[in-house]
Amino acid sequence: MKHEERAKRAPQLRTKTSAVKHEERAKRAPQLRTKTSAVKHEERAKRAPQLRTKTSAVSAVERYLDELFDRLAGTGGAGRRALAETEDHLRAAVAAGVERGLTEERAEQEAVDRFGSPARIAGELRAAHRELGVILRQAFVGAWLVGAVLALTIGVSGLLVEVFGAAFGYGFVAGDAPDITYTAQRCAEYQEYVPHAASCAEAAAVHHFGEIAQSREMAGVLGLLALLALLAARRWTRLRDPSWTPPRAPVFVALLALFGVAAAALGGMGILQLVFGLREGVGVDLADGLASGVAALAVVGLILASVRRVPAARHG
Repeated sequence: MKHEERAKRAPQLRTKTSAVKHEERAKRAPQLRTKTSAVKHEERAKRAPQLRTKTSAVSAVERYLDELFDRLAGTGGAGRRALAETEDHLRAAVAAGVERGLTEERAEQEAVDRFGSPARIAGELRAAHRELGVILRQAFVGAWLVGAVLALTIGVSGLLVEVFGAAFGYGFVAGDAPDITYTAQRCAEYQEYVPHAASCAEAAAVHHFGEIAQSREMAGVLGLLALLALLAARRWTRLRDPSWTPPRAPVFVALLALFGVAAAALGGMGILQLVFGLREGVGVDLADGLASGVAALAVVGLILASVRRVPAARHG
């Protein structure tokens, strides 16, 4: 009998026991979650200063080695050995500075400053281990870039020609010098091309203006396409390899020389013509000189930005 009663009561006891446990768990769950969250919050608060210290404590030597590593990309074994030797030299210099009584931070900065910029070190290594194939590849990409920028600048000159023609007349841009004359047949051809022209000189100026503006604008379109093609090639083809990347200095020098000379020569010629009272055909020289001058200033800005970027990268 007792066995039968226990068997009958067992399901009820299990149900009650489960219900009691479920209620106790439900009551304790918020407390457990609160305690767990509090513990996690305390742990995070304790670890936060350590994490911030580790994140911000990137030493001057480490920053220097990181930049040098990036600049030595593509140099192979020579670059790897140079990086290891540089690290050994810097660590030894830091140790010597600390022995002299400097703080570790000051000793690292002194070692980095004395060693020289990563750009110079990487440039010297590349120059020493540069193969003929690498030189030709870099010259090819550099010439592509310079040619594209030059053609794009000619296109800007074409836009300035359009502005000068609309503001001061076609003769200001494409008019002939006073001593130039045309045969009757040639004048007839010009006036047939520009029937509304009041004279042969005006018809010739309109005809020449179209040729000048269109040729420059076409060069600008070709330059833009060439520049976009170069960017695409550098992104998706083997030209993205560092061995195809030309040094910045020769490219900057080439662009600055081209645009500087053009701005001085053409712009100066146009200004002199205006000073001496000449007006016909002056606009084309002024447009070319102005476009070249703007391009030269842009190159100077890039050079200054590049120079400023080196100390900023070294000092973090």
